[in-house]
Amino acid sequence: NPMNTGLTIASIYCLKSVGSNLIAGTVFGMYLSTNSGTNWTQINTGLPGTLGLIYPSVMSLATVPIGGGGTNIFAGTFFLGVWRRPISEITEVRLSNPTIPDAFSLSQNYPNPFNPTTTISFSIPSRSFVSLKVFDALGREVTVLLSEELSPGTYSQQWNAEGLSSGVYFYRLQAGSFAETKRLLLIR
Repeated sequence: NPMNTGLTIASIYCLKSVGSNLIAGTVFGMYLSTNSGTNWTQINTGLPGTLGLIYPSVMSLATVPIGGGGTNIFAGTFFLGVWRRPISEITEVRLSNPTIPDAFSLSQNYPNPFNPTTTISFSIPSRSFVSLKVFDALGREVTVLLSEELSPGTYSQQWNAEGLSSGVYFYRLQAGSFAETKRLLLIR
């Protein structure tokens, strides 16, 4: 059965299982499936972007345990060398409910207050370009959690605030003409 929903290209160079997740290496980088290959999300954070005709083509994947119980994933690329990233940083958006919602919504993060990770959930009723960003109390952008086109559904996105100071932060969801901001509290 075809299992290509979310893949921008069906040419897969390699597959790696990591726990209950699957990671695929393609000519356009890496993709993650958290539901046995039913849906895929691109996870190219840390890989080089498009450089003329050169893409972050991932030809091989390997995992190596690191101290403290974590694991690194290594991506062997075509012409761009080897890239490493902790598996714990792969926090891409995950489709948590396959039903189509009636309206746009942004939920309060959970847990809140948090240290150092929290989960943000949101719903979109139609295919939309979605942007989810975190800002500090002065309105400066801290990180972009998501910036891509998504199909209708309910999603959750984890944010790891490791290395940031305690305080009030804000997260903002923009999807089509919808925009909403909520407050969260990081406590160390």
